[in-house]
Amino acid sequence: MSQGQLTTNQGAPTRPATGKSRTRPSRGRGAAIAALACFVGLSGAVMGTQAAGASPTTTSTAAKSKVPTTATVPAAASSAASQVASLTSEIAQQQATLDEADELYNQAAVKLASTQSALQSSSASVDADRAQLAKDRAQLRRDAIDTYVSGTSSTGLAQIFSAPTSGQQVTSLYSGIGANQVVTDVAQVNASQKQLSSTQAKLVAEQQTETAQLAAQGQARQQAAATASQSEATLAQVKGTLAAQVTQQAASEASSAATAAKAATTPAAAQAAANQANQAAQVAATVGAGSTTAINATTAANQAAGAAATTAGSPVPGGITIASGGSPNAAGIAAVHGAEQYLNVPYEWAGPIGNDPPSQGLDCSGLTMLAWAAAGVHLPHSAADQYADSTHVSMNSLEPGDLIFFDLSGDGIDHVVMYVGPTLDGHSTLYGANTIIQTAHTGTVVSFNPIWFQGLVGAARP
Repeated sequence: MSQGQLTTNQGAPTRPATGKSRTRPSRGRGAAIAALACFVGLSGAVMGTQAAGASPTTTSTAAKSKVPTTATVPAAASSAASQVASLTSEIAQQQATLDEADELYNQAAVKLASTQSALQSSSASVDADRAQLAKDRAQLRRDAIDTYVSGTSSTGLAQIFSAPTSGQQVTSLYSGIGANQVVTDVAQVNASQKQLSSTQAKLVAEQQTETAQLAAQGQARQQAAATASQSEATLAQVKGTLAAQVTQQAASEASSAATAAKAATTPAAAQAAANQANQAAQVAATVGAGSTTAINATTAANQAAGAAATTAGSPVPGGITIASGGSPNAAGIAAVHGAEQYLNVPYEWAGPIGNDPPSQGLDCSGLTMLAWAAAGVHLPHSAADQYADSTHVSMNSLEPGDLIFFDLSGDGIDHVVMYVGPTLDGHSTLYGANTIIQTAHTGTVVSFNPIWFQGLVGAARP
């Protein structure tokens, strides 16, 4: 593999730390958007419009009337600034919503597949229970007829021939065997009937669960599809000079938020600033596509995360020293090579879906699932489930192929990346010990990026 492959990157398409909810509007999303507007010094009217979800072409009242918003800023400049700020906010909000919807859909799909597998097993069990019940009833019928006709059962005859031979003993044994065999058969029929009833009840419950999960999956699919469409439409507007302006705007916001986080006197204020910095860094990484400006935005976001942790008196995320452990394990290296196969494949929510080829698009857990499949390890298509199914490891003992998980919504793990490390196949990686490979969200592709620390949950080894 060439050095050029190792340095393919998009910056750090980090995921937003704004509050998101699986069943209700995101917590504090309007406030986060308003804070973004504050960073560029927009008027109160513009901030209010953006917080309410204004379109990228919305301009202030003063701009529409060609009246400068200040004594030195012309209307055209104010309108352009408003558009850039609005686009920045919309991109961040749409990414946050899609990230959440994507993970919800993936979890719904995993649960549905598990339930459907259980349904198949229960259906097979019902068939087996019915067959056993029919067999037990047939045996009961035969033994009952034998007992009624001759006072014995066919299954008891062998016992008679080995029994005492005195007449009284034979008569007593002969009579008892028939009656006891019928009683045993009745008990077996009752037990089989109970087993069948229990299995049928389990099957009905699983069918009801499947119906509910199908509905939940459908709702998650609709939400994700709608948000993805909106995100694609918004990003389509950001081209050329406007893309450079949005990237610079987002990077400036990340830097300002990092400064605010360092100056904050309360944990809440510091954390809010760190969240804003991380959100802005994601926008810069999406639009900036690996530019120095986008990378600087990620650096600022990590500084903000470290400042927030320091203020809260907790371990400093940005200060974690990521160090590889001993010799990389073969499975981890195979997983990294598996992930490399998809470099530059675009992000697609829930991708790959069904029988679609991975080349059409991947989401974060889809990439890590396929990468570890190349190493012979099965992982579910869900970031949260991958964390639950893997062995947790320290960030100070990472090896290539390890997975790093994030909770940026406050509602649970919603993103996963793969650790690469300082070298790969004898070549130095672009970001040294901080190098990861990931696919983040609409507008990005599978690429090598620097790690970020906001929302970090921990690392795990499949």
